[in-house]
Amino acid sequence: MQEEMSNTLINIASLTNLIKGIVNEAVKENEKDLTGKTWNVNGFRRYCCRGKADNWVRTFIFDEFPEVDYKNGGFVVNPRRTPEGRTTLIFAKEACEWMQRHQHEIDWNAKLIN
Repeated sequence: MQEEMSNTLINIASLTNLIKGIVNEAVKENEKDLTGKTWNVNGFRRYCCRGKADNWVRTFIFDEFPEVDYKNGGFVVNPRRTPEGRTTLIFAKEACEWMQRHQHEIDWNAKLIN
């Protein structure tokens, strides 16, 4: 009788589905939060530049806008290979915020000259 009563008071399957839904939403929200996350140049190209080529991004964003360089207070460490460093590191949250503010200043139709 006790077991029957507890099953009628709480529907375990419904409760399980509710909890799974809440957890899945929380995980999705956490994945969207870019706080503390970093990308390489390929991640930045994919998420912020609609897949523009690596060299296009370096030329028309990193070179055109020196303020993005970490040395100048920006979000890109080593935008180009130098004796100081080779690996490009991009702070994702700051990059997205900067791109949002400057998207209309970028010449998205610019072409690389071979």
